[in-house]
This record gives sequence, C-alpha cells and structure tokens, in this order.
Amino acid sequence: MKLQQAIELGKEGRWLGAQVRVNPGSRGHWFVMLQDTRHKSFVLADEEDQPITCEDINVLARHIRSIGLKEFTVFL
Repeated sequence: MKLQQAIELGKEGRWLGAQVRVNPGSRGHWFVMLQDTRHKSFVLADEEDQPITCEDINVLARHIRSIGLKEFTVFL
C-alpha cells in the first residue's frame, strides 16, 4: 500500500491498526504492516511501490501517525 493512498484511506477511517516488524531480509531494519477494517493486511510502501523500511522506529511512527493511527504494536 503506497503511503499517499494509505493517508487517504486513513482520512476515511479505514485502518484498524498497524504493526512494526523486523525486516526478515535485514534484521537491522523495520517495516510497517497495516490492517484495514476488513482485516486485510498491507505492507506500507513508497511511491515506487517498494516497502518502506528503516533502522529507526521513530521514523515509521511518524508515517503511522500520518495515516491517522495513534497506536501500533511492535513485534521483535
């Protein structure tokens, strides 16, 4: 799910929650999984449709807030 599309859906209240997980391909990076109101999961991606990964969870937290969520779960 591209970030801009996720923001638009967030304005409509379509997200139930978000999870931050360790990237299996690079243990030092994290990525975001979003769950919509139909319980379908999406990986948060950039405009080139590449998963957004980051070493700093705080950066991902800002993305999560931008889509309208105030809480998320972290899986180690």
